[in-house]
This record gives sequence, structure tokens and C-alpha cells, in this order.
Amino acid sequence: MKRDLAALADGGVDLVVVGGGIYGATAAWDAAQRGLAVGLVEREDFGAGASWNSLKTIHGGMRYLQKAAFGRLRESAREQRTFLAIAPALVRPLRFVVPAYGHGLTGREALAIALRLNNWLTRGLDEGLPEGSRIPPGRTVSAAEARELVPGLEPRRLGGAAVWSDAQAASSERLTLAFVLAAAAAGARVANHAEVIETLRSRGRVVGVLVRDRLLGSAVEVRARLVLNAAGPEADDVLARAGLRRKAAPLLRARNLVLDRPPSLPHAVGAKSRGRFLFVVPWDGRTLVGTDYEPAEAAPTDPRSFLAEADRAFPWAGLGDSTVTLVHEGLVPGQGGAAGLATRPRLIDHEAVDGLPGLVSLQGVKYTTARAVAERAIDLALRRLGRPFVTGRTAVTPLPQARPLEGDLEARTRTAVQQEMALTLSDAVLRRLDLGTAGPPAPRDLDVVCRTLAGELGWDADRERRERAALAGVYPRL
Repeated sequence: MKRDLAALADGGVDLVVVGGGIYGATAAWDAAQRGLAVGLVEREDFGAGASWNSLKTIHGGMRYLQKAAFGRLRESAREQRTFLAIAPALVRPLRFVVPAYGHGLTGREALAIALRLNNWLTRGLDEGLPEGSRIPPGRTVSAAEARELVPGLEPRRLGGAAVWSDAQAASSERLTLAFVLAAAAAGARVANHAEVIETLRSRGRVVGVLVRDRLLGSAVEVRARLVLNAAGPEADDVLARAGLRRKAAPLLRARNLVLDRPPSLPHAVGAKSRGRFLFVVPWDGRTLVGTDYEPAEAAPTDPRSFLAEADRAFPWAGLGDSTVTLVHEGLVPGQGGAAGLATRPRLIDHEAVDGLPGLVSLQGVKYTTARAVAERAIDLALRRLGRPFVTGRTAVTPLPQARPLEGDLEARTRTAVQQEMALTLSDAVLRRLDLGTAGPPAPRDLDVVCRTLAGELGWDADRERRERAALAGVYPRL
């Protein structure tokens, strides 16, 4: 995968995707696989925004039971199984436990009904998966069994626990990147650190984008028959450059904490706090806690306040004396207020809605369903391009690069640069090498990566200092 903005400009493309998060990445892969000439541009690095903010969970959609949204539940469960099938080296089942206290909606009786319904709605979706990748049926357990699963639970009014499995991504960063690599292998021309600064129009339609190279400062025109706006939090800016003035969609800041402590348990545990569920999740020898939401326009709160809330929600876990080594943070669509997380993706055909041909917008809400929503976006793209319908195959096509890199650190760093478009220290450490995703990398490892990047990319000492400073700014100073 080579970065070549000039190649993006040569001859134009059928479709240019703006935004290289999980939605843009899956859309580019789907479109390229169906035979379209595709361009993909991302202003930062692939997956550096909300797709990087992750509790590492590929959700099966249990939460949709509360609203009787059975179609969305089944879609989430189907897509969860798809990830297990096409990326088995990175995605594996993980057990979840939620203690049940009292009666009513959070009691064992209600949870048993919910789990039985979920089992029924998702039956048959594991067909064809190997045994180790299958999601076992959910069940409830007694109070005694609950305390065996989660030692230290408060025994008063404990009626038992709900036990089910979701899936966990060992590296959501490499999983997102695997879709970009697949798109490039299928012929897509892709570029990170490439910002759309203008939407090109001619005779009343969008005909492409003007892209600025954020590393070199130069700009190129990318002509396209259709622009797919998958820019996440910057989607409204893309629309404004196309002359569409809309009320900005509310955004929430989603935050997950990486703690320095090893997991207390081999499974995830949930607890209700302030009307929402929090989870403590084991991951890569560390403990994750999430997810907290706050209005994006407000100043970020100290992550220690969220840690204190989690300590109260999980008193048995002893989280209060932990150190926060990394805050995964991203902006996600809201519906107003800190609790108003959007639940439905938006796919907007601006020719039909605004009378502006050549532009489609896609805004997602869940990592899990990105592939399915992207597939619908490319169905629309084919219609607007007047192309014969071709069935998408991304649900059944394995992702060969959905795996960790191999070799010693120097060799892996060279691969990240030469084959995976790592152009900055953060690109390499945070989203290629899995070296700094649980906290600051060891100084000796960082020296190896910097030395290799300097040799591959021609950095001088001043550039290396700037890169080190930028990476250090990612980690909290608490």
C-alpha cells in the first residue's frame, strides 16, 4: 500500500471516500471489491478518530432488546459473527457477566427472559464458524455461581447474574487498517494525512474534492463521479464546503480508560451507574473501563473522575488505586445531552434530499455494524453511478491482513512504513505495531521505532523531536 496523491488525481475515480475510519474503510473495500475505481482520503491517520476510541468489544446488540428493536439486534449479531469469520486472528468471543439485584428490569427473572429471547433471535448465525469462534447461548446463574464468577460481589439482594458472550477485538486499530489494506489490494488509491479543503462543483453537481497533503502542504484535485462523505465529526464541514448548510449534528465525547493493572477476572463485568451500564473488560494484560460520554462542546473532565465513578460501580475490583495509562477518546453522534447517544446510522442521498447530485453522506454509530451500513452505501452508489448491481462479498471474504505484524520490532516497523503507510511516530506506535495502545511504550522500544522511521523516512533530529513530543501528548499526565 503506497501513498501517492498524484495517482489519486490522475484520471479521476468513480467514487472518492472522504474519511478513513471504520465506515470509510469498509466502504472503500466494498466499492473496490465490486469493481469501482475508488479513492480514499483521511485527514489524520486511518482509524485515528472515533474508530480508535474503543472498548475492544464487537457487540452483538443485546441493548436493542430494551427497545424491542429486534431487526437491529439481529443485524448486530450477524455482523459480530461476520467479524469472527473474516478476522479470526483478531476477533474472539469474550464472556460477559452482569450481576442481577432485586427484581424488575434488572432482576434475574427479567434477564433470563431477555437472554432466552436473544438466543432465539440469533439462532443459526454461528453456522459455519469453527468451534472456538462460536458465541455460546446466554444464560442466568444463581447467586452462589455469580459470586464464584465475580468474587467480592455485594451479597445483599443478589439474585444471580446474566452470563453471555460478545466478541473482543485484540486490536481494533489493526482491524480497521485491514479493511484499508484490502481496499488498496483491490485497486483503491488511498492516502492518509490528506485533508479535503474544498468540494469541487460543476454545473450544479459535485465532481470531486480538493485534497491538501498535510505533511508536504501541496494540494491536488481528485475528480470523482460520486463523493461519499464518511468524515465522522468533520462530516458537516464537508457538507459546508459543498454549499450545504445544516444544523450541526450533536456530538458526544466517548471515553474509555486503559488502566495499568492486570485484569482481576478473565471475563468482562457490567454494573449500572447513573442510569447506564459500565463495563470492566480484560484486554492484553490490562484492564479497560468504559464507556463514559459527555457533550463534545464542554471542556473534557479529568479522567480520574470517571475512574472514581467506576471504582464505586465495581467496589470488588479495587480500581481506585489504578493509574490511567491511556484515555481512548473519540467524538460520536449524539441526540442531545450526555446520555443521548445516537442509535441509528444515517445514509443521505443529497441528490434526493438537497437536489445536489454527486454527493452521499454516511454517518455511523457502531463499529460492529460498519461493514453492513457501508454495503448499503455502495448499493446506493452503484445506482447513482448507473452501474449494474453487483452483490457485495465483504461479509464472506477473509481479511488477510487482520492480524498482528510478525518479526522483531525493527522488521515490523519497516513493514509498517513500506507496506502500511505509517508516516508518523503515532501512526506506527498507536495503529500499526500495537506498541503504545495500552500506555506509553518502553523507552528502548521507542528508540528502535524512531531510529527505523528516521532511516526509512529521512527524518532529521528536529523532526524526531517533534514526533516524540506529539506521541507523548497522547498519554495523560495524572
